[in-house]
Amino acid sequence: MSRKTFLLPPTTAVRIVWALTGGFSNDPHSQRAAVYAEQSLKNIESKALESRDKEEVHYVPSAIVSMQATLRSLDTVYKGRDLNFDEVNQLRSAYLKSITDRIDFGKKTQDFLKSLPAMTIAGAGGVTVADALGLSGIKLWTFSLVLVAVGYLINLAFVGHARRANQMHLVKGDHERNTYYDQYVARVCVILEALYIDIDQIHHNVFGDKYPDPLQRTPQQVLEEMFGGVRPTHCKYIHKHMAEGKITPELWPLCETGTVERETAKKDPLLVCRKWEG
Repeated sequence: MSRKTFLLPPTTAVRIVWALTGGFSNDPHSQRAAVYAEQSLKNIESKALESRDKEEVHYVPSAIVSMQATLRSLDTVYKGRDLNFDEVNQLRSAYLKSITDRIDFGKKTQDFLKSLPAMTIAGAGGVTVADALGLSGIKLWTFSLVLVAVGYLINLAFVGHARRANQMHLVKGDHERNTYYDQYVARVCVILEALYIDIDQIHHNVFGDKYPDPLQRTPQQVLEEMFGGVRPTHCKYIHKHMAEGKITPELWPLCETGTVERETAKKDPLLVCRKWEG
């Protein structure tokens, strides 16, 4: 019967490296997890050297080198994700500025129409618009009231449109961040799967066989168990329907969480989405 490591199985190595990525974050809890993982790895290395077991002495340092190289790749991916998030925030800020400009324009239009009767016509010797139109008394009052109402409706239309545009912009920004996050998790899984295979091969080279997983899981299954809870749960049609403009701020929570899919699973899965899909 071939021997196996008792200090650093491939699954443990993968979990330690994933915990070490907490050091990239500004979150105190994630940073503490990274500190504990780093200390655990140092303890494993020390035990390997103290054991004087020639296989462990050769295997553990080789595995740690592979883990460090993987951590470097994960650092690059993490920085790329943060850059994507920053770009989304910059685009959002620029769009919010345009919405604010629209609201300001509606307000200025309202103020302009309210003051129009009393405005002096340039070059007309101090004649106001009301004077030029021959308005006075009840006619002037009616004309002013109509302008106030028109200005109010115009401003209301601009504000309503801007509010809706802002809501939809927030939804799209949330969707874009989720998409980048989904891509980040997928890339992390690919990198960690490669680490698992690499360490398993090191184990084979040193101990004469690959590490026998007690549950007989493949590397893909190990990663799926690790990341099953952190993957987005959005509806499978979310990208298509977002591009087609079918998703509204009211529907977004259902689309993002996949609630439509789960709630209708006993009847007709994705009932609303299937209606859209014909």
